[in-house]
Amino acid sequence: MDDAPLYLRIASDLESEITSGALKAGEKIESERVLSERMGVSRMTARQALRHLSAKGLVETRTGQGTFVGSRQIEQRLETLSGFTEEMDRQGRHASSVIVTSGTRQPDEDCARALSLPATGKVHSLTRVRFVDGAPVALETTDVVASRTQGLLELADFQSASLYATLSAHFGIVPTRAEQTLMAGLADAAIARTLHTEQGAPVLNLTRLTRDQDGNAFEYVRSTYRGDFFVMKVNLSLGAGTQA
Repeated sequence: MDDAPLYLRIASDLESEITSGALKAGEKIESERVLSERMGVSRMTARQALRHLSAKGLVETRTGQGTFVGSRQIEQRLETLSGFTEEMDRQGRHASSVIVTSGTRQPDEDCARALSLPATGKVHSLTRVRFVDGAPVALETTDVVASRTQGLLELADFQSASLYATLSAHFGIVPTRAEQTLMAGLADAAIARTLHTEQGAPVLNLTRLTRDQDGNAFEYVRSTYRGDFFVMKVNLSLGAGTQA
């Protein structure tokens, strides 16, 4: 950041305080005047820094009250198929993962049925805790048809690498469409510990069956998201012949 504009350097310092937890969600941030005096910059520079953070969803301005650390909600567009890493990159957020389990196994009944696997079929299974800007936001288990993706789990470090990019580059599998289901739920004790929330806190349980460019199902995903971190958005249009 040494060569970056001054306002970006200030914004980066504030962002580090937010992502580290030094500045917590809902906490009031110094005003433009106080920030400019402390940093030895103009109020315009301080204002640009705060606007930059606001555009990234890290802070929010409340009329007559000041600027506060945002709730850090993450927007998920339901009409577009993209991987978690790619979607966070698009929003200017930093995505990372911690692998809980990884291996090749027999699928459970739900997974085998979704992927139409034979009795002898196997999947590469990857369970990860997903982090955004340093905060754990989801627990995700991904099962991929093993017969089409030999050696998948050894090809990349999926703590940081994109699964979809790896599938495309090494196996020619391009995620093209998916059927996705969302259900509201409550965090049990294990989920609460994993996602650093309270037992009984709201969560979103997601199930997704993903198909490739030829219409073949190759991936079955089951995820639990913290309900206070995600906003699900979709664009709707009035169907032909439908009256409002």
